[in-house]
Amino acid sequence: MSTHDELLQSLLEQLTSEDVFEREQACLQLRDFDGDEAGAALVACFEDPDLGIRELAAEGLIEMKGEAVASFLTVLLSHEDISVRNLAAEVLFKIGTDSVAPLCVCLTDSDKDVRKFAADILGQIGSKDAVKPLLGALGDENANVVCSAVEALGLAGDPEAVPALIKILDEREYARPEAIEALGRIGDEASLEVLLKNIQHEDDVVRFAVLDALGRMNAVDAAPQLKSMLDSADETTKDLIFFALIRIARSDNRAILEDLPEHRFRECLFKSLEGDDKHCKLFAIRELSHWKGSSVVEKLIAALDTDDEDIRASVKQALKLTVFSAFDAVADVLSGSNDSRLLIDILETISYTGNVRFAKDVARLSVHEDPEVREETARTLGRIGDHTVIKTLVKLAGDENGHVRSSALKSIGWVGDEREVEHLIRGLDDPYQDVQEAAMGAMVLIGGKRIIEQFKTDLNHTSPRRQRLAAMALGWIGENEVVDPLISALNHPEWEVRRSAVEALARIANEKAIEPVKYALNDEEPQVRKAAVDALISFEGNSAGEHLIPLLDDEDVWVKFHVINAIGQIRAAATVEKLTDLLCDENDVVRVAAAKALANLGDRRAIAPLKALSTDPNSDVVTAASEAVRVIERSK
Repeated sequence: MSTHDELLQSLLEQLTSEDVFEREQACLQLRDFDGDEAGAALVACFEDPDLGIRELAAEGLIEMKGEAVASFLTVLLSHEDISVRNLAAEVLFKIGTDSVAPLCVCLTDSDKDVRKFAADILGQIGSKDAVKPLLGALGDENANVVCSAVEALGLAGDPEAVPALIKILDEREYARPEAIEALGRIGDEASLEVLLKNIQHEDDVVRFAVLDALGRMNAVDAAPQLKSMLDSADETTKDLIFFALIRIARSDNRAILEDLPEHRFRECLFKSLEGDDKHCKLFAIRELSHWKGSSVVEKLIAALDTDDEDIRASVKQALKLTVFSAFDAVADVLSGSNDSRLLIDILETISYTGNVRFAKDVARLSVHEDPEVREETARTLGRIGDHTVIKTLVKLAGDENGHVRSSALKSIGWVGDEREVEHLIRGLDDPYQDVQEAAMGAMVLIGGKRIIEQFKTDLNHTSPRRQRLAAMALGWIGENEVVDPLISALNHPEWEVRRSAVEALARIANEKAIEPVKYALNDEEPQVRKAAVDALISFEGNSAGEHLIPLLDDEDVWVKFHVINAIGQIRAAATVEKLTDLLCDENDVVRVAAAKALANLGDRRAIAPLKALSTDPNSDVVTAASEAVRVIERSK
């Protein structure tokens, strides 16, 4: 006996051990074996008393697949333990097409329950290879088997089954609903006539199945008859007609609905909002976005009560177009709802419209217990943009929650004027950075001489943080009168202030700042030198290259790296020789960056030095150099 066979036999014996751990280890190792014997052993594990072992065996069989494995599993469909039967059925389904042939054999099993289970699993798999055996099962003496076979044929979706299903519909009364549903799933036009004959069947179940099938198969020709039934139908039937019409209109042509009376059309869309079909809901929401009035807005607001983000997003988009037509309905939600998520959704909608008529109702939410609602309230009041909301925003700017304060300060910037400066200045000293920056941004938005003077003064504030914010703000304001104070800030003792001043001067782009920025290339702080590189490039473009060459010897590797990348981007030809020298730098990062920069410059003088890197010990360097050579050789 081979070592392989000996190990297999040992594992099979181990499966009978009283030790759960030993059985578990045997089960795990059997998953690595091919062959029927290992598969049969794993199937036998379905009877193990330990749930973990049964689940391990199931996972192993799903990985193995194969008709042999499926054949072993079908034996368990008659097991007396329902949990074993169910686990076998689950694995057969997950094995998929390999299970089809063994399951088709089971359709003729002597046990009616096995025949039914086989039909059910074949339906889940949905293979067309099972259609002929399932057609044979339509003649089964057991009603449950027949119904399962009918359902499976519908799920397979093969038109070949239509004649037999029509025959079942006429001959097997107990299977009529299932046969109608199957015909609807298949969707073949050959079944339309028989479905229409049963559209007003006396049996509610049959009638409802027909209406569902007509909608499912997008039966455009059935639309006139469906619409004619609306006036005489009971409420349940009417709802199903609406759903059928919506499905047909969604899939084929929305014009099908347009000749309905307006109240019927709207009612049809409302019913679709209340249904479970996601696609129909989305269709109805899109249609209702073109309608106006309180009833439409109320239905759309109700549709927000879902965890489906696609539905919620679609509803919010529709409300943006309709909400202004129902102020009272929206006001009722704002004043009467305790659902934070709903309130935030409505506030976002109002924010989009910016309609001042909502200002008072929104302002009332400034005392809501949920900080997320207060935050959205502040944002919405800013978007409304009327100066009457300032008092509420000032109150929210002192909220206990930092996110609320930040949102309120931003909104003051959108709405306010210089009269609110004192409230904004207080925000500059907030303990949270996002609140500080919101206050600064609001002041920049408001602008004006008083605010410029405040920031100029803050350049000499006792707090370095306030100094940094002042430099940033003056850069965003961009007035030429702030250039001199910013140039002075290049000598500030705090490097963060110097960096902010450099960035601000680059943003203003006043030529007066060019020489001071060049001086900043020699700053003692690497972050300032990097900012000065970017600023000089913003001033001079590719002609800045010659001033950057000294920084290619910078003692800070990341400044050097930054300069190399910048030179590569502006394609400064004057730097080729120096970049070539850097191909021999001791730092791998520098060599890679130099190779990439030379590729951008496209100078053929770099080809030989780049090829010399083919033996570099770092593979990233070799790759970068090889790619650079390829790029340069292809360039003209």
